[in-house]
Amino acid sequence: MSPEPIPKHIEEGAVARANARHKAALDAKADPDSVVARISAAAEAAGLKDKLTERGVLQESKEKRYIDSLAKDKAKLTPPDGAKPISAFWSHGIEHPDAPKNYDGIPFLSQRFIAEEWAAQQNKTNPGSAQTLETIQGGRELDNMFLWEPEVIEALGGADAGFGPGYAKAKWDEISATYGGLAEGRVNVFADTGNTRAVLYQKELGTLRGNENVGLDNIHFVYEAPRSWPEVTRTEAGTNTVRAVAQFDNKDLPHYIDPQGFAADTPEARKAKIDSLLEGLAPAPGPAQAQPQAQAPAVKAAEQQAAPKGPAAPLWQMGFQQPQTVTRPKRSGPTPVAGSPGAPPLAPRPLATGMDGPA
Repeated sequence: MSPEPIPKHIEEGAVARANARHKAALDAKADPDSVVARISAAAEAAGLKDKLTERGVLQESKEKRYIDSLAKDKAKLTPPDGAKPISAFWSHGIEHPDAPKNYDGIPFLSQRFIAEEWAAQQNKTNPGSAQTLETIQGGRELDNMFLWEPEVIEALGGADAGFGPGYAKAKWDEISATYGGLAEGRVNVFADTGNTRAVLYQKELGTLRGNENVGLDNIHFVYEAPRSWPEVTRTEAGTNTVRAVAQFDNKDLPHYIDPQGFAADTPEARKAKIDSLLEGLAPAPGPAQAQPQAQAPAVKAAEQQAAPKGPAAPLWQMGFQQPQTVTRPKRSGPTPVAGSPGAPPLAPRPLATGMDGPA
């Protein structure tokens, strides 16, 4: 299954970004010392020096000290005063014939570049209105360190210098949590579900739910629930609210919903499942919420940044307009979402640095 068609201008821009990033990664692999030199220069500019033991043995390099601090640097992830951009998050991607090949040799377009191009288009008409982690200073800087590339890690000193196999993922986990903690109002998620192998589910959704300036009802999935799900599952478990909490791929982990099994349950069992998932995160629907409510017109709903309901179609299919207001989260129960794309295929590891880390 594949997600809904992406508008041509978004698709072309995303593919161009993906190929440019691929070339930059190849350049970094070919000349990792130049990447390390840039990191060293940034560390020195920040006044950092190698940390030595009393005997003069290197304990921690200035490069590592700088990268560690960057991942937690809120100042480099905070929009300028007065700016209230919609923060976008992403996960995995889709096969695309013109995209770079992934590690399985499949042409694969990361949702990262779709999100970036969407943000760029929004910013053309309303500067400062949209962002992704990799488009703001701290994320862009970490992105350009190419820490996923073994050649760069080796040039930094490898495991002996504290740059072990899990180092890149740990730093992106940290910066993703920092980014999510600074989000405000509505956030857009470029995925149709949170897969348990992705940082989106492992770190970011939880951070966003716990962020008092975002909250559960401000998490909006750009894509609808997978078309492969039964209609009742799409309607009841395919809401923004439920998908911001549940996972649908690993029965051995918490918060699992089996899309097929869920549809086979009684209405009472389905309601109990949803209520259990949302317990402590959102109140049970009150009398006024007990019956399904008609959705507001698509564009009008999109203009309400904190509106709890998910769009009835992808943002670009509904004439998405950048919301002008930021509001604090409102609590509500699940709401229906119609239609859906299929789940994007999983890459064995990221095609580019960013929020997902190794899948």
